[in-house]
Amino acid sequence: MSRAIGDNYLKPYVISRPEVTVTDRANGDDFLILASDGLWDVISNETACSVVRMCLRGKVNGQVSSSPEREMTGVGAGNVVVGGGDLPDKACEEASLLLTRLALARQSSDNVSVVVVDLRRDT
Repeated sequence: MSRAIGDNYLKPYVISRPEVTVTDRANGDDFLILASDGLWDVISNETACSVVRMCLRGKVNGQVSSSPEREMTGVGAGNVVVGGGDLPDKACEEASLLLTRLALARQSSDNVSVVVVDLRRDT
């Protein structure tokens, strides 16, 4: 969206039309990772999926940080939004935070935004 507002000198190179695709879900789909280039430029699909699988299976210590906002601020991250909720939401939150930290540790040169959605839950 920000590229569509301003940066007129880049108009010949940057399009404001989004790339939209539709993908049918399969029964075996466990989760969805929505992330900006800041993640995908430094982390492979396989690594990202491995991190999320570990979090959803409870193989992470259960608490990524007592204060992620405080820790992340020193690393150069912007605002970190985390919410409370039930355990699957907590696992998705942990996965998002771990992926963000991993991208920052690998010195991503772009902004990093990550959302993990658990597709296994009935709503």
